[in-house]
Amino acid sequence: MWEQIYARYVASIVPSHGETLSAALQDIGVDVLVYVVPRLILAVFLFLLARLTMRLVHRMVAGFLRTNAVRMDQRRRDTMATLTDNVVRYVVYFVLVVMLLSSLGVHVEAILAGAGIAGLSVGLAAQGMLKDVISGFSILFEDQFAVGDLVKINNVTGTVESIGLRVTRLKTWTGEIEIIPNGLIGQVTNYSRANAVAVVDVPIKPTADVDAAIAAIYKALEEVRKLSADVIGEVKVMGVEAMHHRDIQLRATLECRPTTQWAVQRLARYHIRKALAEAGIDWPEEGMDWNA
Repeated sequence: MWEQIYARYVASIVPSHGETLSAALQDIGVDVLVYVVPRLILAVFLFLLARLTMRLVHRMVAGFLRTNAVRMDQRRRDTMATLTDNVVRYVVYFVLVVMLLSSLGVHVEAILAGAGIAGLSVGLAAQGMLKDVISGFSILFEDQFAVGDLVKINNVTGTVESIGLRVTRLKTWTGEIEIIPNGLIGQVTNYSRANAVAVVDVPIKPTADVDAAIAAIYKALEEVRKLSADVIGEVKVMGVEAMHHRDIQLRATLECRPTTQWAVQRLARYHIRKALAEAGIDWPEEGMDWNA
């Protein structure tokens, strides 16, 4: 096809056998209309069909995962939906490329056969990708984490936005998106699986009344339990955690919902501060550490 168009183009530049330039250009225009335009229309149609197919499959999978036949929590449903979207997207785009090449007269069978031979030479380069894919399936089947979980992966803390065949995306609390290849995921800390414990260390002066301070802190913790629905377990004043020449450290704990410990800590510090002030208990002027 393209050889014919090129031949007509050459004939238009160097007319032979009485063929005029205008007639040659007209023939080229006809060839473009006959060969190029239909294939452009086909390419657009196939692309739209691919997008429609992916959307339909997404809705079908999402609907299936919402049925009673699937016994999964919402986290795993979201993860399965994300992973399925990744697989379908790869497959659909591969089929789209093959169909487009076939419509252009390219011998796809020869390319695929050549790719099989060339695959032996690029096998070492593909090991990293294969490792990422295998690790992705391991994460899913072992239920290490799911979409929506708050996790720490390789010292990066964030909420899982998506789990793909090759990469996992985390959104940090400041809004950045961290993209981590599945094959490089080492140590994982999941903050969303069990109840958390908010820990607050409270410094007071060495000369302060420790029993009065413990009573004031416990009163503040009870107030926090009433105000916050995130506090769902015991609140405790563990007692003296450490003693220094400049202060005494008292430790308080509150059992709360997963991933809510930081908000509970802030609320507890505020009410502990008020309770100690009302009880007339001083805290050190230097070395005060309210961070748990």
